[in-house]
Amino acid sequence: MPEQRVDSDFAAADAPGIERYGCLFCRTGKEEKIIRELKALKPEFSAMAPTKLRYRRHGQDADEEWVRLFPGYVFFRTQDPKASVQDVRLLDDVLRLLTYADGRWELCGPDERIARMFFEEHGAVGMSKAYYEGDRICIADGFLKQYEGCITRVNRRARTAEIRVDFHGKIVTLWLGFELIEET
Repeated sequence: MPEQRVDSDFAAADAPGIERYGCLFCRTGKEEKIIRELKALKPEFSAMAPTKLRYRRHGQDADEEWVRLFPGYVFFRTQDPKASVQDVRLLDDVLRLLTYADGRWELCGPDERIARMFFEEHGAVGMSKAYYEGDRICIADGFLKQYEGCITRVNRRARTAEIRVDFHGKIVTLWLGFELIEET
């Protein structure tokens, strides 16, 4: 498991072996192209655009499909302490590199944690497992488990839960799916 850095310990970002995470905003639908170009330009980077599994209902039938979780966003990471991202901005279809007010591109705090979680899930957020306890939904396992306290609405019929997360200083609303299980 890679070393974790403390949110306030930005000097540690220069140490070898510590993963640094960043995020690009690009034209929607061009995420895979950006990932390929980024890997060619920066072999020391790994990149992905998170997807989620959802069910699309057609009457009584439901089909599974993978869709972008954050359309237009590509997350990347590197362990190279000298990695530069200046030339990444020049890739076609990249609209901007997300940076903080001080110009730093390395994600930190909750932003870094969510990027790390996406990489741990290999960019694919599957169905979480949940059960009902009265009127309350309880998440037993899966991506939603870490965000159980952030669930703001539940669509029982579609088996989706709305969560609100803070990403890069902005509250983002996500609908993620869950499977019902028997309470254990």
